[in-house]
Amino acid sequence: MSVPTVLFVCGRNAIRSPMGAALWDQRYGEGMARSCGVIPAAFVDPFMVSVMLEKGVDLEDFSPIALNGVGEPAAELVVSLSTAADRTARDYAARTGAEFQAWPIPDPSETGGNRDMRIAAYRETRDAIAARIAQWDASAKSA
Repeated sequence: MSVPTVLFVCGRNAIRSPMGAALWDQRYGEGMARSCGVIPAAFVDPFMVSVMLEKGVDLEDFSPIALNGVGEPAAELVVSLSTAADRTARDYAARTGAEFQAWPIPDPSETGGNRDMRIAAYRETRDAIAARIAQWDASAKSA
């Protein structure tokens, strides 16, 4: 099985796409994934940093970037983690010859409630992305 390089795309590159890239790299090796946003956030989300540290991944120094700042080489697989980013990510994949997949994952920053409830939503997001990566792995091995 050949593991593709992946570009994870979401709306702001502050939560889901950096999680996806970090989890892909953790599973398949450093440098196999990158992330970006359609309109990048001004800063990294501290709850995202916190829940990723629980998995041994330090993203404290992560800086969100825009899709047009990704540069080359183009990824072999473009994964949109946000329905709002699907069209832009799909267009990028088509332009660069990459495969496109949509993995819609809810944005945990839209969760209300106290800190514990919000952290739980971020953990659910992280775990949902990890589950999609494992699902990709299982389908690739059976192909």
